[in-house]
Amino acid sequence: MNLLQSIIFTISSLIATISPSTNYIEGAVGQPRSFLPSQTVTQTDKTISSLIYRGLFKYDIYGTLVPDLADTWEISEDGLVYTIKLKENQKWTDGKPITSDDLIYTAFKISDLSGVATDRVDDFTVRYTLPNKFSPFLSLLTVGVMPANAEETNNPLVPISSGKFRVLRVEKSGPIIKQVTLLNTTSEENIRKLTYRFYAVEDELFTAAKLGEIDGFLANEIKDMQNYQIYKYPLQGVYYALYFNLKNEKLTDLEFRQKLEKALPVSDLIIYSGISVEGPISRSIYTDTSLDFDKYDKALPEEVLNKSLTITVPDIKEHVDLARKIADMWEDELGLHVEVNTVDPMQINEQIIDKRDFEVLFYGQEVGRDPDRYVNWHSTQSDAPGLNLSGFTHVRSDRALEEARNANDNDARIKHYHEFQKVVTEQVPVIFLYHPYANYYVSKYIEGIGEKYTFTLSDRFLDFSNWKRIQTF
Repeated sequence: MNLLQSIIFTISSLIATISPSTNYIEGAVGQPRSFLPSQTVTQTDKTISSLIYRGLFKYDIYGTLVPDLADTWEISEDGLVYTIKLKENQKWTDGKPITSDDLIYTAFKISDLSGVATDRVDDFTVRYTLPNKFSPFLSLLTVGVMPANAEETNNPLVPISSGKFRVLRVEKSGPIIKQVTLLNTTSEENIRKLTYRFYAVEDELFTAAKLGEIDGFLANEIKDMQNYQIYKYPLQGVYYALYFNLKNEKLTDLEFRQKLEKALPVSDLIIYSGISVEGPISRSIYTDTSLDFDKYDKALPEEVLNKSLTITVPDIKEHVDLARKIADMWEDELGLHVEVNTVDPMQINEQIIDKRDFEVLFYGQEVGRDPDRYVNWHSTQSDAPGLNLSGFTHVRSDRALEEARNANDNDARIKHYHEFQKVVTEQVPVIFLYHPYANYYVSKYIEGIGEKYTFTLSDRFLDFSNWKRIQTF
């Protein structure tokens, strides 16, 4: 960092520090561990990491993949080699340039990029060579680029970074981190600081809000809070569904699964939980909108007598309540005997999912922004650690998923993914329910928060540049 840059940053930091009107304070539960992209675990750490680091690519406010640090990129005819050139004059917060060495180091440290060979072409160009064609590859390059040797030399809570924000300070009380303050380096924006204040449990967030200690916070519980507005953001990177175990003889009959689907008015059941899921590739430019995602039949399917089912669900109140409503409907409309089996959420993976020890599983899965659903639905992923929870197997579906991974042409990918969605919709290995709402409480003295495509929790800050604090004096 040259002398002029150092002076400007020092002055802007001082102004931001002494000006309370430019600070936005967010409450969070837990303790931060690391903001390095290769080490983040909690949602808070991932959000802060996304604010202080930039990737080669990013998703904009509309959910479209666009270049960030990348200047140009080329894909070889065989789809195996990606040559990407960095924009020049991009700097780390210590003033050093971002170079190809940083890209190579990041690729070595990020698990999603393991198996990808990286070669330095010049100071600002890297060649990525894939072992197999993988059309979603550019989406993997949205991960934050770290400076070379970041894990070995950086403080994980005050790292050298490159994003719009940088860590200004970390305040502790003994070993406990009380708050982390980020500086917004864009001087023309209204809010110049974003401070995370940490609490032990969710109840403390509501208490802090009542005391006026924080401007915003995420919470599971819905409360009427004076001076706060609740923004309900649907997290489209997660969908909850009822997974049928197709290896269980009770659920091998397609007609029976169709009746279970037709008996549920999903849109009514989920009205307070989230927005409806539009198939396995939901609410995307790749979604086949010609398909009928609402299969509820008011004419009521014929009863299924002398059959029983068990719905297994994580022991979380709102999930158990919904599972019981579903059980009641199946009993009332179809004459089934349905039990609800609750499992400790911390044990459900080991006890239930890994063993595929369930009949019907109420569960939420995370998916990527790219439409690739190979790990969720291909027949080779039917056993743990694969994520094909239903054990779904179908030749047309498998072929469509494979071909879509091999197609770099977008129109071809759409064609293959439409075929995949059609097969899943026809075969009913699952009943899709909802993308959950994130309840974001924000002070009524903050304005400029608008609509946006929220795939993850960090997307709530996509339009942060428009946020303003209303003066109250």
